[in-house]
Amino acid sequence: MIRGDLGTLATAAGGVVSGDSTIEVAGVGIDTREDLRGRLFIAIRGDRHDGHDHVSAAREAGAVAAMVAADEVEARGGGEAFDLPLLIVDDTIAGMAMLARHHRRGLDAPVIGVTGSAGKTTTRGILEAVLAPLGPGTASIRSFNNHIGVPLTVLGASGEDAWVVLEMGTSGRGEIAKLVEIAAPTIAVVTGTGRAHLEGLVDEAAVAAEKATILDGAALGLVNVDRPAIESELEPRRRRGDRIVTYGTVDHADRRLLDRTPLAGGGQSIELEGMACELALDGGHNAVNAIAAIEVARHLGVPDDRIAAALRSVEPPAMRFVRRDLGGVVVIDDAYNANPESVKASLEAFAEITGASDQAPPRRVAILGAMLELGERSEDLHVEVGECAGRTDLTHLIVVRARGGDVLARSAADAGFSGGILLVEDAAEAGRRAVELVEPGDMVLVKGSRGIGLEVVVEALTRSLENNG
Repeated sequence: MIRGDLGTLATAAGGVVSGDSTIEVAGVGIDTREDLRGRLFIAIRGDRHDGHDHVSAAREAGAVAAMVAADEVEARGGGEAFDLPLLIVDDTIAGMAMLARHHRRGLDAPVIGVTGSAGKTTTRGILEAVLAPLGPGTASIRSFNNHIGVPLTVLGASGEDAWVVLEMGTSGRGEIAKLVEIAAPTIAVVTGTGRAHLEGLVDEAAVAAEKATILDGAALGLVNVDRPAIESELEPRRRRGDRIVTYGTVDHADRRLLDRTPLAGGGQSIELEGMACELALDGGHNAVNAIAAIEVARHLGVPDDRIAAALRSVEPPAMRFVRRDLGGVVVIDDAYNANPESVKASLEAFAEITGASDQAPPRRVAILGAMLELGERSEDLHVEVGECAGRTDLTHLIVVRARGGDVLARSAADAGFSGGILLVEDAAEAGRRAVELVEPGDMVLVKGSRGIGLEVVVEALTRSLENNG
């Protein structure tokens, strides 16, 4: 983590000190519910909370200083109002970014940046597992992948780290470039492009252009080319001498998934050129995510046998196609987020694992919610995903009506879906109806954008099935 006296940190952040500039800081934090002993509390203005209102709570949590905005100091009658030594900047988010950029330049470990329309968090989790043989490292926690999360993760990295893995997300033009300025990744991974965040990025070509920005300045770029939109971004970078390795399932990929077989107990065996191993995660999309992690690990010197051992035991991040065995019911929790490509991949993986047993197939229940931030394409894309759901071998479909869910359900019916379709008003009702419907032996998939809140469905099923079990 970042360390130094307050005066040195103020210079790095483009600010000034009010109070004792010699006080030593060890790390930063933005949440007063966490242990802030010895740390610099950074007061972030959010939509619902303003960190400047919680500086006293930060002091009680152990913070030794606070980064605050100059206009807040003036509005509150001076620095004495905060009762802590202060690092005063014009804007605390910008100041944090400058501080992180300064700290990053002092890190010797390889920094791996991961972006993509889907698969960022799972790929980050696989990377953590396969890089562990190199020694301790730092990785983004949860989905800390934006203008706040990336600098926080960088500031938490240590000079003793053997590696740093950063998720880098975007919902609008230019955001990846700003994160690259902070993180300066030495290895860049693009897990793929898709039709996500179209409200800010309009179309997949713009998504590809935005995602490809992570490659600029990296010594090695690994790019999934299963969707062609990214290809036009690669050639000019190759011409200027960038080292780019492509991967995926398509024939022209440099690192190609040659074969895979679902395993009855979960997970799959995968085969790449020169390597065959087992992966504890389900689905073809996760097999492709593993390719990127394998290539990064190989590049950094991890032996194939250590990589294979890590892949056999890797666990999925929360709410990313997590398999839960609950009272005789298998629930697949994939409720973190959704776009057209990720929903279709989830449906395909669900169909695959429900058919992986030699026994009679179980009842297959999918609980779906809308995909958000799709802009003018929203209705068309919900029709497309509904058609996919309609063709998937499901027995029951529960769909939350709001924000495109009704279009999805209607499209599934128009595609010839012969099972029962239940249209509900919200996630809470979806949870209640799922509890009524599901019985031992069933398999259940839960998938939708985070704004729909389908995690409450998983919680309702968990309470019901564990109590009955």
